[in-house]
Amino acid sequence: MAKKKKGLNIHDALSKIKECISLLPGEDEKHRINEDIYEMIKELDTLRNNINQLPDEFEERQLFQAIQTLESFLDSLKEKPHLADIIIPKLKKARKAKVSSVNIDDLLKQLEELPTDQLMSELSRHKKNTLLELSSRLNITTNSKQTKDILVDKIFKLGFANKRGYDLLSDG
Repeated sequence: MAKKKKGLNIHDALSKIKECISLLPGEDEKHRINEDIYEMIKELDTLRNNINQLPDEFEERQLFQAIQTLESFLDSLKEKPHLADIIIPKLKKARKAKVSSVNIDDLLKQLEELPTDQLMSELSRHKKNTLLELSSRLNITTNSKQTKDILVDKIFKLGFANKRGYDLLSDG
């Protein structure tokens, strides 16, 4: 049996075309799509440039030879430690701050009992680390770069002399 050909229904075809026309992008969407395509092209160009900058076989061989030369040079320095010390200086290890051997609470009590005129000389007898710790306990802002004399002066003025002056004024 032979199939009977259906005739072309023009009305159906036109209605399908109308449906498809409504699916086409508007001007804003076309603009956004064009911008997206431009950004993709830009990214692909960047990728191509990055790939082109990768070393070729000749540059890879040169790099490999340079690494081997450097390794053999460093190996030869093991036999010549004096030369190694000159060429490659050793890094100094950071030293930890020494823990104060003075009990800060006891020191604070002792200093509070001293007359004002003896405070400066007593503070000067202590190490810088002890003074830094004492100033921290007294809520006096300092830093480790300040000299010992500046620390003594700050502790004397802000920690003791000012407090004693305020106490005298409030009692009087």
